[in-house]
Amino acid sequence: MRAPPAAYWVAAVAVLAVDLAAMALMLRPNVSSDYRAYYIDKSSDCWPHQTAAAYVPGTTLSFAYPPKGADFTPNKICGWFYPDKNGDWSYGRFSLLRFNFAPVAGDLTLAVEARAMVSPAHPVQQVEVSANGLALGTWRFDSAERATKTLSVPAKIAASGRIDLRFDYPDARPGRELGPAEDAHLRAIEVETLTLAP
Repeated sequence: MRAPPAAYWVAAVAVLAVDLAAMALMLRPNVSSDYRAYYIDKSSDCWPHQTAAAYVPGTTLSFAYPPKGADFTPNKICGWFYPDKNGDWSYGRFSLLRFNFAPVAGDLTLAVEARAMVSPAHPVQQVEVSANGLALGTWRFDSAERATKTLSVPAKIAASGRIDLRFDYPDARPGRELGPAEDAHLRAIEVETLTLAP
């Protein structure tokens, strides 16, 4: 029996190399860290949406649907569930909002009206708030009733004309604890309104 020609072996090696390269990409695809965390590792519930994020300081944003005032959707980056008539639940371990505005002289006051997912077994929700990477403080919710929480945003951040707000939820609980028909993803607070006021 005649041995296959050298071209056959060259072609076989080339096909094998392509297959191995494809398998390597499947095992370790060359994608962004956001893509990897959201779609592959499932380590984040936060896929960052692109948005103009325009905002006029002092405007109260509504997180309800239909909105009861200015809609917060243009400022939403990620980490929010689907809004309903009462507001919008946080979704996952953290949520992000972005605000682009004409620079402001002086501090801004961040005010949020929200209620928390608490129960006798889990009576407290803490919300760690940061702006542009700077920790602003921690809110403590210990009731399912609506409450208004405030924090000061320093003048140096207000003067930048852009604020990336981050809410971290160390006490987030599975949504199923609200009822058997609810989504299982982690929740912490349901926001009704938010204002950044001079």
